[in-house]
Amino acid sequence: LEKYLAGETLSEEEIVAAVRLKTQALDIVPVLCGTALRNKGIQPLLDAVIDYLPPPVRPVTGLSLKGEDLTWQVNDEIRAALAFKTMHDPYSGQLTFIRLYSGDLKTGDFIFNPRTGRNERIGRLVRMHADKKEDIESASAGDIVAIIGLKNFTTGDTITDKNRPVL
Repeated sequence: LEKYLAGETLSEEEIVAAVRLKTQALDIVPVLCGTALRNKGIQPLLDAVIDYLPPPVRPVTGLSLKGEDLTWQVNDEIRAALAFKTMHDPYSGQLTFIRLYSGDLKTGDFIFNPRTGRNERIGRLVRMHADKKEDIESASAGDIVAIIGLKNFTTGDTITDKNRPVL
């Protein structure tokens, strides 16, 4: 503000940094106009999300099997995902939708269900696009994907590793 009031020119980086600082402090709310029709204004909106909002990576919290509170960073080797929806697809069979909170998943990995105490292998991992499935080889923290064919998982179950189980 002092630089602007002194008549000096502000760079784009300085403006973005100031707006980001005030937005993350919840002092201001940037407003952008646009419409999804013909994608008018969508790219500036996505750019603003990247420029002004904080990254979504925060420490993950959960429970050990003994009920103790646990907190870990996303980049740790603890795998934790939540099965938030299960459904039957007439072409693929059982679909288990998950959100991966930390770690990663790959096709062929073995995952553990602490509720049932059973291991299961990931046969197919897919990214859903409305009613279309895109086969993927891996997913990382923050991804929402579906696993095809899990038999021992249901809505609300935690997907984790047998050697480091978390809820």
